[in-house]
Amino acid sequence: MTVKYRSIWPNVTRSRTFRSVSLGVLVLVIALLAAACGSDEPSEATVPQAPAPAPAAQPAPTVAPAPVAQPAAPQPAATAAPAPTAAPPAPTAAPATMAEQMSSGGWLRIGALGAATDTFNPFFTQSLAEYIGLWAMYDSLAWLVGAEVEFGLAESVTPNEDGSEWTIVLKEANFHDGSPVRPQDVAYSLSTFANPEQAPFMAQFFANIDTANISIPDDRTLVVPLHSPQGDFLDRSLATMSLVIPEGSIGGADAIGSGPFKLAAYESGKSIRLVRNDDYWDGAPPLLDGIEVVVINEANARLNALKGGEIDFAAGVTPAAARAEADNSDIMILPAGVANSTVHSFALNITLPPFDDPDVVRAFKLAVDRQALINTALFGFAEIGNDVVGKGLPGYYDSLPQVERDVEEARHLLEHAGVTELTMRTGEVIPGTMAAAELLVQQLAEVGVTLTLEETQADQYYSDFMALMSTPLQSAYWTNRPAASHAAMMTGSMGGFNLTGIANEEYDGLLAAMIAEVDTDRRFELGNDVQKYLYENDGMIVWAFQEDLNAAVPGLTGVIYSQSAPRFHLASLEQ
Repeated sequence: MTVKYRSIWPNVTRSRTFRSVSLGVLVLVIALLAAACGSDEPSEATVPQAPAPAPAAQPAPTVAPAPVAQPAAPQPAATAAPAPTAAPPAPTAAPATMAEQMSSGGWLRIGALGAATDTFNPFFTQSLAEYIGLWAMYDSLAWLVGAEVEFGLAESVTPNEDGSEWTIVLKEANFHDGSPVRPQDVAYSLSTFANPEQAPFMAQFFANIDTANISIPDDRTLVVPLHSPQGDFLDRSLATMSLVIPEGSIGGADAIGSGPFKLAAYESGKSIRLVRNDDYWDGAPPLLDGIEVVVINEANARLNALKGGEIDFAAGVTPAAARAEADNSDIMILPAGVANSTVHSFALNITLPPFDDPDVVRAFKLAVDRQALINTALFGFAEIGNDVVGKGLPGYYDSLPQVERDVEEARHLLEHAGVTELTMRTGEVIPGTMAAAELLVQQLAEVGVTLTLEETQADQYYSDFMALMSTPLQSAYWTNRPAASHAAMMTGSMGGFNLTGIANEEYDGLLAAMIAEVDTDRRFELGNDVQKYLYENDGMIVWAFQEDLNAAVPGLTGVIYSQSAPRFHLASLEQ
């Protein structure tokens, strides 16, 4: 399939066409920014010390970042006017250089969730604060932006006939120290991401790479063999997060990358300061002089810091706060759109009673009033779900009939199955989870079932793997990702986080055919078959896609999202 390459810089025109597979795919969370700072430098003294945070919830599997309705297309950065013409008889002054035009861009201060254990290691990152910093300092081979895969350092990514080998051709690019980005750096980065000991949260995306046999035929090309054919290697693996790190580096306080910002200062669990890279290889450098990411772990504290003028952008606000501040003209509430959203669900393990009876699963789906859950638990900041992940992203099967509540049919099926009592494992792992669980108690009571809630602490919810895999009914959430990518990672016999136990010969065959297909259009057709099977047979009740919510001071433009995580290389501030 031929895909026209679109630069991530809107003011740079490309006309070449590349052979590639298109569209698809991480973990992450939320954010956005805002207006001009009062001074050119961020004031460290005014940034509040975050109150002792509640225990941080473990990130949802798969994702994360973060990375999301289609995000609005980034607005072109405003360029400063050229230097004025000198009065006669002096000669006309030359227009300002690019660096001079950009020099008054100001600093952007961002409040985000972090961790005391952060190390700025791109292979081991868990917190949003670090993702924001890393995604500003490094470039990826490719990015998933909304519903499109956009090339970063890769000029082309091309499979062989059966998808068992992929050739990556690099653009000409430099690291911050002036050294070139080489295929050896890419091979090192991919191999490290594939190592579960060095990259435990990312290795699942790169486990199929035969790292021992990566070859480098010339100074811009590497050939990546896979253990088995994978038609969506670009979508599911590279566009997830394929940051390119200099060979031998693991980041840290002295790290260098090739991205639009350079690391100026780093203090673990507190702040990350990055300055504009005036020599950025891919078009114009950023308008901003720099960004500072300040760790503030509690959502209300971030919002208060924004309202108090101590930060410009609060990465992640709760639906309740967003509703309360909707009429506040001093800040902007910034929904990131359904493509950059959190997937709320109830997971029914179909290998365990009573959900090993398909009629009970169907009854549960019919008993849930999804819109009521959205209106009450999420304050309306969500789109209704239909039991498959990926809404707003490539390959989503939107022709499946929407599941509607049917109290009488649900009651009939449950009575016939003899189900009158259930217990659900839940916890406030993200805002709205407990409110949804409490409303579900009422909804199930209307169909004759008494639901008991078993609350688990947020910081233990996803760390107890045995409980996750052996619980008949539990709350669950995911980062919204393309349906095919989510299914490949989270369902079937090889699914690493298969909470519902959906796996059998028929389904595994559908999944395998989809994964191996190189042709994008055909892979989407096979993806529809997979989604239809999940819709009809799985125990995952996807009831909402909650848009990631951020807040900023008025005047910030040009922020884009990649899988819920914000990127600021195109951002500008009104001065």
